[in-house]
Amino acid sequence: MEIERSLIQLILSVLFTSGLSAGMVFVLFTSYKKRKRLEAEHERAMKEKELEMINAVVKAQEDERAEIARNLHDDVGAILSMTQQKISNTSNHLIGMQANSDTISDLLEVAEMIDQSVTKLRAITNGMLPHYLLKFGLWRSLERMFEQAEKSIGKPCIITSEVKGGLQLEQRIEIQAYYIVTELINNTIKHAKPNFIDGNLEIKQEYLVLTLKHDGVAINQDDYEYLLAKNLGIGLSSLAHRLGLIGGQITFDRYERGGSVILKIPYNDDNK
Repeated sequence: MEIERSLIQLILSVLFTSGLSAGMVFVLFTSYKKRKRLEAEHERAMKEKELEMINAVVKAQEDERAEIARNLHDDVGAILSMTQQKISNTSNHLIGMQANSDTISDLLEVAEMIDQSVTKLRAITNGMLPHYLLKFGLWRSLERMFEQAEKSIGKPCIITSEVKGGLQLEQRIEIQAYYIVTELINNTIKHAKPNFIDGNLEIKQEYLVLTLKHDGVAINQDDYEYLLAKNLGIGLSSLAHRLGLIGGQITFDRYERGGSVILKIPYNDDNK
């Protein structure tokens, strides 16, 4: 009888200890999960805060670039244009008076130099602020890029889309997308040496997707990741940075002849 009582007490003790241990394990596991969740929430909050700060800096930079571009275009550009016109008028007047030919030649040369300065100034201001994009939107800007690519390559470069004028994006996303595509096309023309570049723009599963195809020397995704990791080329670093700002994705494929680049940008009610 005493043995049975002792055995029962031992069993109860073991059960109590097991239950206590299980309870402690449960509490520890719950606490661990909670801590992990809090760490994840904290990390997510920090990343969101960091992204907000980066976006604020980018916006400030874009605003500053816009202000400088407007000042150069409206003030300096206007003065140069008026000066050029004045010199041209004076030259014509002197020609009519049959003035010294060397003086007229010098004035015409100065007028030509001013004309070149105006052209370069416009190129600089367009690089600082994509006026065409802000005026006509992304689709028209893409069409213009492909027209310029066609002139550069000397062969047809065509972009198609069912979206076209119905495309609406937040301006900061539109600007970054414009610069990304500009970099992609310029790199393709410079390094791939293609005979053509074709593009297609569409909306698929809440993404705005631009597919570029060409028949030149292509890289695949591994090549891109390697070049990016080795920091080989400022253009790729800039490309990756801009993609990060708008949550974009890029995929490079190489075929037996040519290759493709697929650019995906989140497209939903948050960025319309």
